[in-house]
Amino acid sequence: MGARGVLVSSRFRPRRALLTRKDFLVVAALAAAVLALTAQVWAVPGRAFFNHGDLYAYHWPLRHHTAAELISGRLPFWNPYVLLGVPHSANPQSVLFYPAAALGFFFPAVAALVWDQVLHLLWAGLGAYLLARASRLPRAGAAALAAAYALSPFLIYRITAGIPTLTASLSWAPWAWLAWLHGSAPLLSAVWALQFLSGHPQFLLVNAGAMALWASARPRRFELAARFALGGAGALALAAVQWVPMLELLRGSNRSTWPAEFAASYSLDKWSLLSWLSPGALGTPLNGIWDQPPSVFYESCGVWLGCAALGLAAVAAAKRRAPAGAVLLVAAGVLLALGANGPFGRLLGLPGFSYLRTPSRWAFLTLWGLWLLAGAGARAAASTPARARALAILPLFVLAELALWDRGFLRSARARRFVATTSAAAELGGRPERALTDPALANPNKAIVYRIRNANGYDAFYPGTAALWAAQAEGAPAADSSRVYVSRWRSEAAARAGITTFLTADGLESRADAWPLAAFLDASGRRLRPDPVLSIDRPGRWRATGPVPAGAAAVSFAETRWPGWRASLGGAAVPLVAWGPAFQAAPLPLNTASLDLRFEFVPTAWAFLAALTAAAWALWAAALARRAA
Repeated sequence: MGARGVLVSSRFRPRRALLTRKDFLVVAALAAAVLALTAQVWAVPGRAFFNHGDLYAYHWPLRHHTAAELISGRLPFWNPYVLLGVPHSANPQSVLFYPAAALGFFFPAVAALVWDQVLHLLWAGLGAYLLARASRLPRAGAAALAAAYALSPFLIYRITAGIPTLTASLSWAPWAWLAWLHGSAPLLSAVWALQFLSGHPQFLLVNAGAMALWASARPRRFELAARFALGGAGALALAAVQWVPMLELLRGSNRSTWPAEFAASYSLDKWSLLSWLSPGALGTPLNGIWDQPPSVFYESCGVWLGCAALGLAAVAAAKRRAPAGAVLLVAAGVLLALGANGPFGRLLGLPGFSYLRTPSRWAFLTLWGLWLLAGAGARAAASTPARARALAILPLFVLAELALWDRGFLRSARARRFVATTSAAAELGGRPERALTDPALANPNKAIVYRIRNANGYDAFYPGTAALWAAQAEGAPAADSSRVYVSRWRSEAAARAGITTFLTADGLESRADAWPLAAFLDASGRRLRPDPVLSIDRPGRWRATGPVPAGAAAVSFAETRWPGWRASLGGAAVPLVAWGPAFQAAPLPLNTASLDLRFEFVPTAWAFLAALTAAAWALWAAALARRAA
């Protein structure tokens, strides 16, 4: 197998059977404990995890669109319902190509999110247990480490923050180490590809950085580096259908030009380090003592594995069993998580780093380094049969300690008040026109569920042209790092965007002078009548028909300009040109008397990327079957 142990100093030698009967019983007991801890949510219809963040404001509407389109038998390439229209499949948080998207076929969107979170906690625990057992740790020690990772606040706080994609990505971290140290580049490729598709690539990069740092302190670093590189190359092919469009989205998004301070958001405050030793040292958003935004707490104060695990890490240090790589990770995690407050703050402005946000997430390196130290401590503590038997109670202690802390953050909440239908909004659903939600409304993305084309919206990555349009419509900047909040809905820019309705908490206001979503333009850009007849049979596919008025030079489309949109007139392709700060238009040939113009969105190189990804998975499955045989 060739690699040194990850938790202990002996050679890493996985067993032929990763789960024996006794191991299976231990894993089943751990799973039962997690299910019991979360039963007040998954076992009660209409319940979801209490959250302080994005569950209903972002992930629920996004998953709803994914599930609704898949159930309709089509891939949702485009989301026309927020921010003047945004790429949907290019956004990894849509989890369109991840197996968990299948939950939307069997459960309503909120229940599907609940099971997504619970199953990923179980997956994190299983991966951590198998990794510990493959490093020759006793079952009791492996069970304690599995519970410490799966129930660590670093994972649990992601649920309370309402970001299920972070929980999903973190659940794959121990699996990546297991595949890497097992000696299988193909397995590492599959794990990395699935971790990427799970919705949040940032923790894939952070975990890969942890692996690279750890390998640098190992004797067989070149062998590990080669396996690392082969696994990465395979993952690029297996996930090509997602990461290539995502890079296109990044380049054209708000993040490509945002100020440096946005990339430094959530840099770790040095006082937060106290919570890594005692999680309630600075208070919490639940007890009302925490005086900063709740999101700062969830991003900064989660590096705690429990007193038992920290005690094991101390044992490793006291007995001089601490692996050098683990110590390196602990230190690197602190320095990088400090972000703008630390010595590596300048990195945040470098290419690549500038696309990221939340430097405090690099604290995962510290968490994982402590976890590795705890494994080494468990090995040292079980050096004799008598001590190994005494360790049998350790998993119960770890489970009880973390469950007592976690239960407040995993409490149940009624979903109905967040997902209930509003009659005024329901009237607008499905119309071929655009609305604007009052910026005072908390959830502009609920327009996705109603199928309302909303000019405002909330997204971590949205086309940068939306901010340009917002400034024109508002007469001043009206966008930040994740939100567009236009209020001047009677402006000329709003009229050209097809905004006919303003939705407030008190109801609807309408205007009659807004442009249609598709309009005839003369050579100077003025609107000509009669307007074309517009039909939109699905997101991302329009058809404009009707007689062409004299002097018409183009047809405008009030939908975000983005690579992948294409137009055809009478079956012949026609070019698309920029129209205004955000939209596009199709020039008309001279003497066109009758219009039959089709306007459709297909992601760039979709056919090639889909074929490449399918072929890569087919070759991967064939290689795995041959190896098994």
